[in-house]
Order: sequence, then structure tokens, then C-alpha cells
Amino acid sequence: MRHIDEIIIHCTATRADWWKSKSAAQKVREVRGWHVDVNGWSDIGYHILIDRNGTVVEGRALDRAGAHTKGHNKHSIGISLFGGHGSSAGDNFSDHFTKEQEDALRRVLADLQGRFSIKKISGHNQYSTKACPGFSVPSWLHDKTVPPMRPPVSDDVRTSRRQSSTMKATAVTSIAGAGGVITALSNLDPTAQYIVLGFSALAMVGLGWIARERLRKWAAGDR
Repeated sequence: MRHIDEIIIHCTATRADWWKSKSAAQKVREVRGWHVDVNGWSDIGYHILIDRNGTVVEGRALDRAGAHTKGHNKHSIGISLFGGHGSSAGDNFSDHFTKEQEDALRRVLADLQGRFSIKKISGHNQYSTKACPGFSVPSWLHDKTVPPMRPPVSDDVRTSRRQSSTMKATAVTSIAGAGGVITALSNLDPTAQYIVLGFSALAMVGLGWIARERLRKWAAGDR
């Protein structure tokens, strides 16, 4: 087995919908034809290719030097992503490639790093004036600026500890005042008691509607 210490990432520069109905293996055979029949190489230049749906296909055998980056083929592995047509070296990964490709690429890189003494992961555009692979590999590898996705908030789930504390405080206040209201009500005559109870019932309905609306707005993130 040859000594391998670097991985270089490329793209096929094909359109996103190129051969959309074909399998990943068929696409790899087509690229192999370009490299063998057109370029006159002994085999496809890349060792690994990753299709739009995340399918990973082997190209040239890993124990053979590739034909993907002039002057850097002897000790490297070439990985190519399908897509990247019209890309620039400073574009983002997501501008031209899919999430499935990104997940597959990261898995492949982790696997190769575990198998070989990889010291560097590069992009073709670091060794050439070409845009390939259509993004900055160092920036992509070390990008920590993208915030994690927030899970959807259900209508029946509180969205913060502050909301929970507010509801608890409201409940405690209501319970504390209930004893005083009951004592005052017992001192009234029956007619007055009925009138007070009627107004109290209406007030409770109104407060219940307000509380429901506040909970709905909290759940929607309107605070």
C-alpha cells in the first residue's frame, strides 16, 4: 500500500440535475469514460465520488496514485462531489451541493482519517486557479458560525423557564388572595352574595380567555 497523508476534495463541475435519472454507478462510469477515452488516462482520476443523494462510489483503487491534482497525486486521495457547475472558489458548500453529500463527505473523511495518517485535507483550488471544488475546504472544515437548528415549538410546551416562573407566581398570588375573598363574601346577605358570585364568574371567564391568548403568543415566540 502506498503512503497516504492527504485528502484533496474536487467536484465534477456538472449541473445539479445532470443525469438525474441515472444511478451513481452509471455516473461514475461516465466520468471514467471522460478520463480514459478523452484524457487518455489508465483509469478514472478520483478515488471516491459522492452523488447528490449521498451515495458513495469507489473510483480508482486507493492503493494506486490518482490523477486529480497535478504534483500532489502520489500521497493523496482524491474525492469528487457530483455538481459544482458554475461555482466559485469562495462559494459556500450549500450553494452547489446537498446536505446528503455533506453528511456523506464528513463520514468518508472520518473513515479515511481513521485508516490512514492524514495530515491535511485540502481543496483542489488550493493548488490551482480553478474554482473546484466550488467552496473553501478549510473554511468548511472549521466553520462554527452556523447556529444549531431549533426544534419546532409545540403549542402545549412552554418555551422558556421565565414563562414557567410567571405562571407559578400567578397561581400563588391567586391562592393567597382566595382566603380573604371567601371571608368577605360570607359577611354579605344572600342577594349580595349572588351578585358578587355572578360578576366573579364573568371575571373568571375573561381572565381565562386572556391567559389562553398569552400562552398562545408565548408558544409562538411573541414575548
